[in-house]
Amino acid sequence: MRKLRNTVAVLAAATALGGLGISTAVAAPPAAPARIMESPTPDCADRGGRAPCYEYRTWFWTFANCEEYVRNHEVDPAKYDGHVCAVFTNGATVGLWYHKYRD
Repeated sequence: MRKLRNTVAVLAAATALGGLGISTAVAAPPAAPARIMESPTPDCADRGGRAPCYEYRTWFWTFANCEEYVRNHEVDPAKYDGHVCAVFTNGATVGLWYHKYRD
């Protein structure tokens, strides 16, 4: 019961902050492709770099290498809001794309 009251209190405080115009939420990352076998679309190369689009960054031998790279290399949060690691070069490698939401 105490846990429930604490949860309600936290939610009420977050709602009050939202009412003051203070945002506590972070934008949700873009949806990944339907399957990891598909490159994300739209590709920035096809749109002249205009956001929103997925910007190809590089490739890796494994998904683990791709995710490790993302964890260890920061990107500009004012420009990108997520990433996708997906099968690349007909399944031989894994490609990394960043979701560009702002030019």
